[in-house]
Order: sequence, then C-alpha cells, then structure tokens
Amino acid sequence: MGSHRFLSPEWIDAAMALREELASTAPATGQRARVNLMVTGTPFGDGRFMAYIDTEAGGPLPVPGNLEDPDATVILDYPAALAAFVTDDPDIVAHGFLTGTLRVDGDLALVLILFGEGMSEEQVAFARHAQTRLQEITDLE
Repeated sequence: MGSHRFLSPEWIDAAMALREELASTAPATGQRARVNLMVTGTPFGDGRFMAYIDTEAGGPLPVPGNLEDPDATVILDYPAALAAFVTDDPDIVAHGFLTGTLRVDGDLALVLILFGEGMSEEQVAFARHAQTRLQEITDLE
C-alpha cells in the first residue's frame, strides 16, 4: 500500500479499504455515536471534506458522506483533522479548540467519548492500531 496525501481521493480509497479490513475487529464502543465531520481548508475539490462516524454501522472510522440528524457535528481544519486521525498530535487538536478552528456543534460529551475519553484498553489498542495503519497510507512529508 502506497502513501497518499491526507484526504486525497487516493487516500480516501485506501482508508475505506482499511476500514473494511478492520471493521470486524473493532471493539464495541458501548455507546452509539452518530457524528458528522466537516474538514475545512483541504487542498482538494472545493476545500471541504464531509464524512461521518456511526459506531453502530461499522466502528469508529469515518466514511465519506453526511448523516441526517447526527448527535454532533465536528468542524475542524485540515491540520487538526490530520492531527486527530493520523499523527495523534494532541497539541494541534487543543490549539484548534482554543482558536476555534475545531468546534463541536451538538453532544460534546459523546464526541469526547468517541475520541478517547474513558475508552477501554481494548478500544485504545484498536485505536492505536488503526492510527498506525492510517499513518502507513499517509504521506506525512
């Protein structure tokens, strides 16, 4: 599997293949979460990328598209999305919250659970493994 620029069409194809591969091993979250993601400032298309997470329909990895009536919508810029999903840089994510380039409309507590608060050891191990695999398909240069 080659490396692709984050959120490029090739990266999305590779990430969807990875999602399908990992779906059967994703531990149950214990909490249904339906969250839309809007990444702004992408260097592709119109500068926005829409995706969603529905933990009941395939685990915690995002899928391109949009849900009707989500529990929350997370709006974040391209660097914060890269930090949240691939490089695991909490400083960039925190900076996004502080500067408003990352915001949550809706159930913030549910989003925090989805992104790591109170996760079991099994969920943490899965998240780390998925993130490592995402790093393998991402050109971080």
